[in-house]
Amino acid sequence: MFKPFLVLSYLAKQNFYSILTISFFCFSLFFLIDLIELLRRSSSKEIPFDVILKIAFLHLPSLFPIIFPTIFLLSSMHTFMKLNKNNELSVMRSSGISIWFFMLPAILNCVIISIFYILVFNPIFSQMIVKFKSYEGTYFRGNAGLHTISPTGLWLREINNDSMYVINASHYSPLDNKLQNVIIFEFNKEEIFQRRIDVTKVEMTENKWKLYDTSVAKINKPPVFFEQMEMSLDLSMKKIEQNFRSTDTINFWKLPEYIENLKNSGFNAKKHMIYYHYLFSFPLILLTMVMLGCSLSIRKSRTKKQFLNVLIGLLIGVIFHFLLDVFRTMGISGNLNIFFSVWSLPFISIFILLGILIHLEDG
Repeated sequence: MFKPFLVLSYLAKQNFYSILTISFFCFSLFFLIDLIELLRRSSSKEIPFDVILKIAFLHLPSLFPIIFPTIFLLSSMHTFMKLNKNNELSVMRSSGISIWFFMLPAILNCVIISIFYILVFNPIFSQMIVKFKSYEGTYFRGNAGLHTISPTGLWLREINNDSMYVINASHYSPLDNKLQNVIIFEFNKEEIFQRRIDVTKVEMTENKWKLYDTSVAKINKPPVFFEQMEMSLDLSMKKIEQNFRSTDTINFWKLPEYIENLKNSGFNAKKHMIYYHYLFSFPLILLTMVMLGCSLSIRKSRTKKQFLNVLIGLLIGVIFHFLLDVFRTMGISGNLNIFFSVWSLPFISIFILLGILIHLEDG
């Protein structure tokens, strides 16, 4: 007697074991490659080995968009190749079970894990990436600059010679490249407060700031007013925009608020909006990989053909990932709207793979 739930649970377990096995090998491989690269970069620096290990570990979450699709592609192929090798699929198909029934457990695993990754692990991984960038900046780049957007406006921190500046601006005007309602806190190299500078308007160039309607206040001294003054700061708006928190350092739950703060401060938030939609589309991307793996491995074949199918699958996966990046880049540049830059490729790929699977099912 055919028991659908029993067969489904068996197939789901087989697929889940494949996901765990391939995940272990993929993460180990990427970790070792990253560790070797960090050791090479640190050869001329005195960085403790435990710090390098920590940096390599913290870097893993930033590789997830590459690793995860590969894992689901290979795990899907491994599951069906293993079942074919043991003739289990042949027996099930002879019992009248369709290809869609075989795929259902892998699809359920894909959807559940991807949703869990977005809602639960993404906030954890975003904090790990923040720590990675902090370690990398400290040990490899020597860069102490930090730029964030909050409801109170744009916050900057910059070290210049023997002084450190913490800067807040309520608004940025992109048309004339100016900051408005700016407060500058200046500290010495021991981080002792020196003075506060309140500015109505700042005009920015490559290595100089022009301050208009300025009030300078020092400790226990009355404020001094200037109609115009200059400061040597190596901060232009181009550099600031390039150094905003990258999208993968902002967790899924806080991303809408961050996007709203960017818009309110006058900055372009399209990159972050596209990333937000990309997170929503991630289950479809993984589903595409599962369907691709199924279409390449659902039929029984010889060992040489299996290796060829794995190579074809990896090649198609690389091309798919490359096209995703191209479409998102076009969306950020404004050549495509958000839907076409994020959602079109997964939908088109799924429809194409559905056609291939229908052809395989009907034989």
